[in-house]
Amino acid sequence: MTAEIDTFNATYMERIAQLTNKTNQFNLTTRRYTLAEIQASAADGKHIGIYGKLADRFGDNGLISIVLGRLDKTDLHLDLWLMSCRVLKRDMEVAMLDSLVERARQKSVKKLVGYYLPTAKNGMVAGHYEKLGFLPVQQDNVTGTVWSLDVTTYTPHSRHIKILERPNA
Repeated sequence: MTAEIDTFNATYMERIAQLTNKTNQFNLTTRRYTLAEIQASAADGKHIGIYGKLADRFGDNGLISIVLGRLDKTDLHLDLWLMSCRVLKRDMEVAMLDSLVERARQKSVKKLVGYYLPTAKNGMVAGHYEKLGFLPVQQDNVTGTVWSLDVTTYTPHSRHIKILERPNA
């Protein structure tokens, strides 16, 4: 499998906004964003937004994953993490985390802070952050959980996906 993982750019803004509004199952917070909000976050210097496209021997799955984090001093708060269900169980979330950490380090981020807000449809991702090595900060299965990951000690984990050159890196 090969992936293109890069920062939000004009080519994919409409698809990114579309995914934020229609992805429910693999969506950690189910926050919804308009096209204007996505464009503003990509341009304001206060966010890190990455998208992921995945292809395999059967074809191109297109743009299927998004992570949007808000910078706060040396923390990156993950307000949005979603992925299309058609690529589940292929470790794309691991490749996305590897790329996110790389970009976070470029911005002097020391810690990722992830949020899981449970809904009627997203229970399948309740263990997402734990599976990726995040540590619990706050656990309340009714109102949501908060997780953290030390960026300074993180080592890449993706083994099954080759990351293509990223033009915006």
